[in-house]
Amino acid sequence: MRNHIMLGLLAVAGAANAIVIDDFSTGEYHKSITELESHQPQAGSMLGGYRATQMQVISNTFGLELSTDIVGGAYTLSAQSGVDGTGRVGYGFTDVGGVVVAQNLNANLSADSAFKLNFLSSDLPGTYTIAVRSSNGINGDYVSYTGNFEGNSVNTPFSKTIEFSQFAGMNFSDVDQILVTIDSGLSGDVSLSSIETVPEPASMAILAVAGAFIARRRKKN
Repeated sequence: MRNHIMLGLLAVAGAANAIVIDDFSTGEYHKSITELESHQPQAGSMLGGYRATQMQVISNTFGLELSTDIVGGAYTLSAQSGVDGTGRVGYGFTDVGGVVVAQNLNANLSADSAFKLNFLSSDLPGTYTIAVRSSNGINGDYVSYTGNFEGNSVNTPFSKTIEFSQFAGMNFSDVDQILVTIDSGLSGDVSLSSIETVPEPASMAILAVAGAFIARRRKKN
């Protein structure tokens, strides 16, 4: 009987699995600019098979560089002294002759309940914005949420979890585009290790209980 109950719990929890949108393990990219903005698509194992990477220089006191590096499981946005700029990664796009073109993801994320940004490092405070679009949502418009991240976290990983409830009216059963924008602040450096969706806490708790039960059973055997 206990085995049947545990299998049922596992089935319920298994319906809600974390989805890795991008772990930056593929689609290596290196780009630096001193003015205006840059757009570039990369192919890889990220959600939808393509990532649209953008940078924009807002101000540049000394004419130095704003850089994006994607390599080895990390996305890094680095602003040299006096540079204020933003970086963005987008999903639900494709590459047509080196030009970024929208291509709907049609992704069903409804089994999960939140986005999770996993940071590797941030030397200065900054902001992040997640914008989501569904063609079946509110007039097909983007719905966005902006939050803050702390500084003084050099080589100290941390995460930010953003509940889907923050995106009023969004249809998470048919997500077409996802945009994540990072503003590292003036002269700031920030790194991400992954972007994912995660299940509601109750489902995660069920998985933890089920895992502990299985571990005890194996130990007894």
